[in-house]
Amino acid sequence: MMKNLAKYAQNIISDSGVNYGDIRIQRNEVQEIYVQDRSIKLLNSGIDEGFGVRVLHNNKWGFASHSGLNKNELRKIAKEATKIAIESSRLSGKDITLADKPVYRDGFFKTAIKIDPFDIPISEKLNLAFSINDILLKSPIIKKAVVYFIFVRRHQFFISTEGDFIETITYTTGAEYRAYAVDKGDMQGRSFQMFPMNKGYEHIESLKLIENAERVREESIEKLYAEEPSEGKKDLILAPSHLALTIHESVGHATELDRVLGYEQNFAGGSFATPEKLGKFRYGSKLVNFIGDNTLKGGLATTGWDDEGVKGKKWYIVKEGILNDYSSTREVAPSIGEKHSRGSARAQDYANIPINRIPNLLLAPGKEKVSPDDLIADTKDGIFIDGMGSFSIDQQRLNFQFGGDLFYEIKNGKKVRPLKNVIYHSITPKFWGSLVGLTDKRFWMPYGVLNCGKGEPEQIAKMTHGAPYTKFSKVDVGRGKK
Repeated sequence: MMKNLAKYAQNIISDSGVNYGDIRIQRNEVQEIYVQDRSIKLLNSGIDEGFGVRVLHNNKWGFASHSGLNKNELRKIAKEATKIAIESSRLSGKDITLADKPVYRDGFFKTAIKIDPFDIPISEKLNLAFSINDILLKSPIIKKAVVYFIFVRRHQFFISTEGDFIETITYTTGAEYRAYAVDKGDMQGRSFQMFPMNKGYEHIESLKLIENAERVREESIEKLYAEEPSEGKKDLILAPSHLALTIHESVGHATELDRVLGYEQNFAGGSFATPEKLGKFRYGSKLVNFIGDNTLKGGLATTGWDDEGVKGKKWYIVKEGILNDYSSTREVAPSIGEKHSRGSARAQDYANIPINRIPNLLLAPGKEKVSPDDLIADTKDGIFIDGMGSFSIDQQRLNFQFGGDLFYEIKNGKKVRPLKNVIYHSITPKFWGSLVGLTDKRFWMPYGVLNCGKGEPEQIAKMTHGAPYTKFSKVDVGRGKK
């Protein structure tokens, strides 16, 4: 049915009489399972399908959408989008010029999976969730335990007046759980953090969720009785699981071109990384190489093509510490003289217009053979941080503060004791400038973000941030709670 509707849409969009137009037809299937304290709190399986029509008339956008795959509604919605574009063209404002791109008349992409997660019975998934829950709650110190699974299948057709006809099928699979330890007026949590990837159910099987549950439980208890850090400048050894959020906030959002240009201000502000800095601004030390890679196997932003029909790409955003490029869309790329988009236009779903989103953003590993133990052995006074925690960052993506999920004090090259309530704060280029050590590709890991919010009205997007273990020198450390 979707393919027939897509072929019908080809005629609708070509007959619309606009400067440019595209249609995204989608069928989104989501399954969520949330178990808390041996009780099912959420069991959601749903399908949402529909289409969104976007057109340019006199260089102004018009957009309209419809829930459901109704052939008769398609022509009506296309007319509605055109009407909105005509009204928009009467207003003052920036004229839209789209960057060029190749036309894909028979494009197809499907996430490589071994096991379709929607073929696995819900009962089997629930049994796994309850088994994890049981292990987490075996200690009386654990007062709360939660387990969450999510599975997504998105089937989309993209059709444009330029001649594109692109079909994509993507799968996303993720799991996480958390144990909360309570005693003596304090509560501390430790989690097996969300590790979502665009893979099938084989991803769940590879995570060893049962095998890690006892460790997570004991680490939450260990954290509860840990001491707080001494304040001051310390070296930090950061795990990939932690660094994902720091990368996301201080580099990912800071290098979205619409934010850089000031088009995105309502949600989380602008960016210090303005275009005159390209090619000369030192974002970090020479060890810092950030790569946008929407071709990454299993990456959450790996969808074959973005929602403007631009094929997934790989490029340097920061190269040897120097600001090199941005994520961009067909709309914003020409604003800085770029002839082509970096393929970063994505929409939450068919009912939203595509906007500039963070790509799969990866910190390249070191070239020398270095292990996490080597980084720790070379540290006299520091803290090891694992997992994502709290964060705060200003509206120019400069001043920030981050917490984490698990902490150990390092003295004279060894982990000596657990800590709790650790935070560190810095300024983005100062922080990345203090990067002095990287592990090699053996220890590089991808961690995903499923709930990146942006825009007004807000849209949610997902992307992967990969990193090695890293060492930062003399970063300001404090206490998150007195």
